[in-house]
Amino acid sequence: MVSVRKTLPELADGSVDLAAWSDLLVAERPHLERDEILQTCLWLDDVAAESLPQGLELAEMVAQLRLDQASVLASICYHAWRKLLVNESDLIRRVGPEVGELTLNVGAMATSSLLQISAPKMMEKEHRSQVDNVRKMLISLVNDVRVAVIKLAERVLVLRHAKAYEPARRTRIAEEAAAIFAPLADRLGMWQLKWELEDLSLRYLREDIYLGIAKQLSNKRQERESQIQELAVQFSELLAGHGLRTEVRGRAKNIFSIWRKMQKKSISIDQVYDVRAIRIIVDSLADCYAVLGIIHTHWQHIPSEFDDYIAAPKENGYQSIHTAIAADDGLVLEVQIRTRTMHEDAELGVCAHWAYKSGERQSASDDESFSAKMDWLRQVLEWHEDLGDTEDLVSLLRQRISEERIFVSTPKGHVLDLSAGATVLDFAYRVHTDLGHSCIGGVVNGMDVPLYTELKTGQQVRVLRDESGEANFGPYREWLEPSLGFVRTHRAKAKIVTQYRSKPANLDPAIGLKFIQSLVASIGLDAWSDTQLEALSESAEYADVNLMLGSVSSGEQSHISLLAEFLENQAAVEKAQILTTAPKGLIADFPRRMGVSVNALNRHGLLSDITQLVTSMDLQILAASGEVMESVSQAQITLEVELQDWRQYFQLVSRVGYLQGVESVVRKVLASDAN
Repeated sequence: MVSVRKTLPELADGSVDLAAWSDLLVAERPHLERDEILQTCLWLDDVAAESLPQGLELAEMVAQLRLDQASVLASICYHAWRKLLVNESDLIRRVGPEVGELTLNVGAMATSSLLQISAPKMMEKEHRSQVDNVRKMLISLVNDVRVAVIKLAERVLVLRHAKAYEPARRTRIAEEAAAIFAPLADRLGMWQLKWELEDLSLRYLREDIYLGIAKQLSNKRQERESQIQELAVQFSELLAGHGLRTEVRGRAKNIFSIWRKMQKKSISIDQVYDVRAIRIIVDSLADCYAVLGIIHTHWQHIPSEFDDYIAAPKENGYQSIHTAIAADDGLVLEVQIRTRTMHEDAELGVCAHWAYKSGERQSASDDESFSAKMDWLRQVLEWHEDLGDTEDLVSLLRQRISEERIFVSTPKGHVLDLSAGATVLDFAYRVHTDLGHSCIGGVVNGMDVPLYTELKTGQQVRVLRDESGEANFGPYREWLEPSLGFVRTHRAKAKIVTQYRSKPANLDPAIGLKFIQSLVASIGLDAWSDTQLEALSESAEYADVNLMLGSVSSGEQSHISLLAEFLENQAAVEKAQILTTAPKGLIADFPRRMGVSVNALNRHGLLSDITQLVTSMDLQILAASGEVMESVSQAQITLEVELQDWRQYFQLVSRVGYLQGVESVVRKVLASDAN
């Protein structure tokens, strides 16, 4: 954890001894220039004394993160400028254009809330404003990453003091930190700030969980610390005996990480392996694997808890070996092994760039690590631009990797990494854009599967492509429907959106009308009239029908959500006069048993494909029947399933309709619908 001095050096009259404070700051970080720091402090003490303690606190944290002189000066000035105690011209005149601009850019990120999680569904204007706020933050970050680092440090300090705030403000700050700033710190590789942002957010949002885990940790803290000290000595002596120079430290597990692991694995805190953990820091890459071999030779390791993030680094550049062993006392111990350079990168993230620049250490790979993090952020902005603001920018930031990463191979043995939940279509786009556009399915471990099949680590994947000619290639409008899950990765979504919207024909409102009418037909209704379409657009708060249809055509509006929300609005349905011609049971309570009739070309495996699809959606088939029609080439399959709402029904019929040979999917009215 990044700490700050609990007490500031004082003069005889009780005021802060700014000269002594500056001396201490520079003594710990010799790349800083003491006189300029002191003069800035003296100036602020004269014009904005009430803001100075906050400025000193922020400057100490930024200095510990090893940012440069300008960042420290901007941190000292930030609160005074934020509270309007100094104006822009005075600020720039006293500290210069670089520090002044840095201060203003940090302040610009706080002009309005970045997120309103607790609000009900926002109006489009409000949503767009908040997306723009996050986007501006990322742009300023790419232009000068110091802005984001100072902002992250400032948010940590705000959270530390938030206990004194009124509840609504405290909750908003904590939600914002959890949704925006902690994931951002994660992506920048700044683990120290990430952990504290996560823990403090959890403390204010779920105090019961936070205090419960903290109490359990506290009850055994002394015993655990004693065990860790003994194990650290044991490890040091063992490794020294093998001629290895190491630094062995105990490592605290943050409360948020413990809670997340308990949730994910449905286990108690006693079963969280890395509550007890040590970190071994070595001089070279070869030493990492030498240490690993010695440890696995002396203690039994737990295979399921082994991760080599050196061979396969996390997307934010994190490198380390993680393993877990059964220690001599019979309890599990997590061990992390990394080089000193890896440790610096892990602790400081992008801030390590300034540590190296300032002459503390030079390495050819350091700037590459920094560039990789910046490249990721630039890519996020490019993806978001390609997606046309239809994808929540917050979700782009929150898409995690680490344990949520999968590794699959091509038929030639080339291993590719993807976000957990990635599909065959995601894989196709990961290999090549054109392969994604022409994908019609895949072969996973020798079995044909649909292109929306979710992949798992260790699988071998071959993409099946449309060979009929480029004119028939995708992407298709269905691929843009989020509820159908054709793609999960933002990389694939961006490529699909860019290509799909580049064709004017795809944006024709007639496309949107076709998709809406297909859902209408699937529930047994005749095509909707202009009046009924107007009722639908009015219910969805569109200015007119054409805007609604165009939004559906482009993929900005989910046709499934549009119609499902409409059918759940009984007043809107009655106004559209649908009930007068509706089949039985159109308006009924959910969950309920519903029938689905599928007409398709008769082929081997049709029933199996349908039942597997239903199972993959976690739906239970209550009844099923099939028959071959008189033409023999046609088949009809009827299912009865338990559904939770109209959205789930439309997802089911849309997915079934995408199967090979399926010609129509419609609702079958059951006898129970009449009740």
